[in-house]
Amino acid sequence: MFAVGAPVDGDEIRLGVETNNQYCRATASSADEYSISVGLVECGTRHWVTEDSLIYTNLLIYSPEASPYGVVRMEEAVIPIECHYERKYSLSSSSLMPTWIPFMSTQAAVEMLQFNLRIMTSDWQYKRGSNVFHLGEPISIEASVRIGHHVELRVFVSSCVATLSPDMHSSPRHAFIENGCFVDSQLPGSRSQFLARTQDDKLHMSIDAFRFYNEDRGELYITCHLNAVPINSTDVTTKACTFVNGRWQSADGNDYVCGQCKRPIGVEQTPSKPSSPGKFRPRGFVKPEEREPLKRSGLKTSTVWEHQARMKMLRKFLNF
Repeated sequence: MFAVGAPVDGDEIRLGVETNNQYCRATASSADEYSISVGLVECGTRHWVTEDSLIYTNLLIYSPEASPYGVVRMEEAVIPIECHYERKYSLSSSSLMPTWIPFMSTQAAVEMLQFNLRIMTSDWQYKRGSNVFHLGEPISIEASVRIGHHVELRVFVSSCVATLSPDMHSSPRHAFIENGCFVDSQLPGSRSQFLARTQDDKLHMSIDAFRFYNEDRGELYITCHLNAVPINSTDVTTKACTFVNGRWQSADGNDYVCGQCKRPIGVEQTPSKPSSPGKFRPRGFVKPEEREPLKRSGLKTSTVWEHQARMKMLRKFLNF
């Protein structure tokens, strides 16, 4: 518990705020795992219905008991739980072979295409529970697309900009991905990169936590433009390129698509407030150049689905 290696008793873990219901407490399912098996509306679980989902919410509570000597060695923890069940599913019969695609079927397939932008743990296995970072700490970001009934798709991040407010056009701003090129990876000492792709419907990228020069606000917003194309698309405008060892490399191994990414040039610093000439200026907080407008492939057989996603992060200060 709390990653300190302290043992946890199953009687100290329960679902819901009720303390006298033994069915809501955890039981050992293996040597190092506990489980709670109850009905969807038991243990104080609340539920409601939206247009698309059935939603159930409750609290997982860890309440350590005092030892016979009156000592408690762990803090109490309350973890919100929320489960979503889709209300709509598509069923088909293999004995029916229609020769057309009904309009409603096409519309349902498009609506099920969902994009996500999530902060992940360092091993990329889980969504990160906190959005608080220390300066210089790597931020692991996953862009993904839920395919639904679509043909297999490959997701890309065409642009990302960091700002101090939800408005992506506000100032100061730092565009660290432009036209699929991770321009922040060109800067000296940068560890920014697209990681080699392991799944077509996911794309992993990493950038070190930073702040704007002369700005001490602890909030930072990242707004990214995501798109998805069929995996057999020949559209070279969709790419995920990182500058590594003096050249641009693609996360998909086809480095030739990175030919339109710009070579490193002298970077002009544009701090959010005037500063004295003798002060050191950190990397990466520059005014981006005007980007080319988003383009779609001229091929009639190529389709691009697009989406804009935003994340909010908090920066933690270290005092020594």
